[in-house]
Amino acid sequence: MVEELRKNVWTVNRCSGCGMCVSACAKNILQFPEEEEHPILETKERTIGLSHVVIDTCFFCEKPCEESCPRLKEWKDGPVIRAVSVISKLPNGNVIDALLVSALRCGFIDGAIVWDVEGTSFKPLPKVATSENEILKSAGYQYLWFPVLTVLNEAIYEKELRKIAIVGPPCVAQAVKTVLSSTNKKLEIYRDRIRLVIGLFCDGIYSHQLVTNEIVNRFNIKPCDINTITVDFRNALLRIILYDGSEKTIPLSDVRKYMRDGCARCTDFASEWADLSVGNLGSEKGKTTVIVRTPIGENCLDYAIREGTIEIAKTSVNMEEIQRFVSDKKRREQAQEIDSLLLSTLDALSGKKSRKEIEEMLKSIRRK
Repeated sequence: MVEELRKNVWTVNRCSGCGMCVSACAKNILQFPEEEEHPILETKERTIGLSHVVIDTCFFCEKPCEESCPRLKEWKDGPVIRAVSVISKLPNGNVIDALLVSALRCGFIDGAIVWDVEGTSFKPLPKVATSENEILKSAGYQYLWFPVLTVLNEAIYEKELRKIAIVGPPCVAQAVKTVLSSTNKKLEIYRDRIRLVIGLFCDGIYSHQLVTNEIVNRFNIKPCDINTITVDFRNALLRIILYDGSEKTIPLSDVRKYMRDGCARCTDFASEWADLSVGNLGSEKGKTTVIVRTPIGENCLDYAIREGTIEIAKTSVNMEEIQRFVSDKKRREQAQEIDSLLLSTLDALSGKKSRKEIEEMLKSIRRK
């Protein structure tokens, strides 16, 4: 069984919801139901004579699911090469689209996993885009949760892509980094096929109930009336843009109850392990911040500049503004320490750790 995932991630509500473990499952027995906070392991039972047994479906498995989980790894500060304020030259003004389109034109990627929504319900849906038109038609990231990496196998085995770009929040970037740094042979195909990760500034991701229970009822609108949902970090507002051009706002404090439990354990605001981090903080209105973190990200940005899909703004990035939000989210490390204390307490009850060790951990948390 997947004891590491069950004990250290699922039991303490630390699952990021990225979906990487589902794609990596060598036996295809992990599923991620819409209403669940973490994947569910399929159980198989068999009757042998008069005996009824539950089969260990993970027997003899190399556990690529656990090897690819970002919550089973400790994360430090990610690298930064440079930060620039940019303007998209595409008609829709979207910087991520501009980066992907230019990368596709140059052959740097042959497809991308992007975010879309189902029209009538505004449910988030990942999409494997292989053309400029498919990229431009996608709705983009709406801060609504979906285990986006569950479509990675579609991109690899059905679309047969060999140079894949992935767009997502920090947990997705961490999951991909975990895979790329692993030596597990079952993950080799993902290491070979993933070319680029574009991460987003993110303070947390919300369940679809944000739409059905809050937005629809608060403003007496239908889900199909919604064009875009964005988070205004500066003013602590959720902004809902409707197709009629009007805008509705909700204080972020009112929608925290719809945030995934696992987000409370995430300390990465600026997608520090992506190749490129993208967000509006740090730049003037109408411009977007792009933080280059790897040589691959540098190449991608250079392609976009050469293709004319992106223009570097003359104004510099206000890194102090970004750092304030980065620091605020890193304070969630204490929640991780409490998780460790809980797990150690369970170990103490089973005799694996002493009472003295637990007391020392508790004192350490109190001092902070």
